[in-house]
Amino acid sequence: MAALPQLLLTLFPAVTAVVFLLVASAPGARAHVSSSSSATYRCGWCPRRSTASILPPGAGALTGPACGYGGQAAEMAVDGGFHIAAVSAGFFRGGRACGACYQLRCRGRSACAKDGVKVVVVADVAETNMTGGKFLLTKDAFAALATADRAAELADAAVDVDFRRIPCVYKSKNLAVKVEETSSRDRGYLALRFLYQGGQTDIAAVEVAQAVTGSSGTKNEASPSQTTWQYMTRREASPSVWRMSRVPTGPLRLRLVVTAGSGGKWLRADGAVLPAEWQPGAVYDTGLRVTDVAANTCGAASCSATDEDDDAEQLR
Repeated sequence: MAALPQLLLTLFPAVTAVVFLLVASAPGARAHVSSSSSATYRCGWCPRRSTASILPPGAGALTGPACGYGGQAAEMAVDGGFHIAAVSAGFFRGGRACGACYQLRCRGRSACAKDGVKVVVVADVAETNMTGGKFLLTKDAFAALATADRAAELADAAVDVDFRRIPCVYKSKNLAVKVEETSSRDRGYLALRFLYQGGQTDIAAVEVAQAVTGSSGTKNEASPSQTTWQYMTRREASPSVWRMSRVPTGPLRLRLVVTAGSGGKWLRADGAVLPAEWQPGAVYDTGLRVTDVAANTCGAASCSATDEDDDAEQLR
């Protein structure tokens, strides 16, 4: 824990108060997060509205590298009962929207389905490639905005939609980490991206440590003082990627802070997440399941924030 104050002061001044609260309440908390199984929305639908349109043909965004899912994106969506979607660059916020789940419903059309469609963000598309709107959907997702017998009535360029952030639910997947292709064991450089992040949460801090092993090669829980945690950083230009330039050798453990808009908690994976011979491009299971649900889906406590800049650092 000696590295935590330095982590807070250097990297996360915006969440310092939150994380100090966490330190006072068992920072070594283990894998499973307790939360209500049903979502409650203090704000309901967000006061700001958007538009949705069909993803331009040939954009290739949903299988691209933006959020790290690649060809697994469609499988990920089916696993949670969601469709996959891209968003405009402004809404994408440099990657902060990666993996976030939303419910969309169209407005002003008699064909609009009451519950709309659930989507998970897996990519962004530049505004110059858009036919209009902030949410860009596959044909199936766009059709799901309408009642089953009237989908053809929404087949124009864009529709107005209400939206709200909802919890992501994955039936068969734990939180995972992907080792970015730029990582190199020889250079001691490690870059990680988190995948299949459940609940309605943001990751505020990440630390890594060499997995302590005894003579038998197993994790040595009797010597917690031998675990030296080192913080990872992220750049404003790509906030969904966590990096460190002097990664410890050997198998690696991970712990992280997740927040749900107000407050947060430490999660620590049992045992090593990355093997000693971790490989760039590989995906590793943390064994953690994140299920926390935010009470406020639109950001400001008053539920009335409508300015884009005000929303920049909010859980949305």
